[in-house]
Parts: sequence; structure tokens; C-alpha cells
Amino acid sequence: MSNRLDAKQRNEEIVVNAIEQWYLSHRYGPSFRDLAKITGLSVGGLYQICKQLRDSGKIVYEDAVARSIRLI
Repeated sequence: MSNRLDAKQRNEEIVVNAIEQWYLSHRYGPSFRDLAKITGLSVGGLYQICKQLRDSGKIVYEDAVARSIRLI
């Protein structure tokens, strides 16, 4: 179970860093596909990670609104 939590935390950290770097470079939020290209994670996996990050209050995004992902 510990390895699973470590992997989850690592993936969340990778996604948060990717969002931050994208925003610094482009001045708008990335799409899920942009994040998939950057991180190598699947779009479905990214959606789950981003949902968890949103639920925990680390990021915000609006469903069905393109490029609305941003850090809090």
C-alpha cells in the first residue's frame, strides 16, 4: 500500500509541476492532452489525478472549459 501512495504522490507532484511550467511559459492553462504530452501519463489517468488535486484544493478547473486548469 505504501508504494501505491508514493506513486500517487509522485504523479500528483509531476502534474502540479507540469501545470506550473506550462503556465509560466504560455500564460494560460494546459489542456489534459498538453499535460499528457508533457508527463507521459494517459489522458484518463491525468483526469483522475487532476480530479483528486481539485478535490484537495491544489488546482482549479471548470469541466468542459478548455485550458481552465490552474494552480491555487
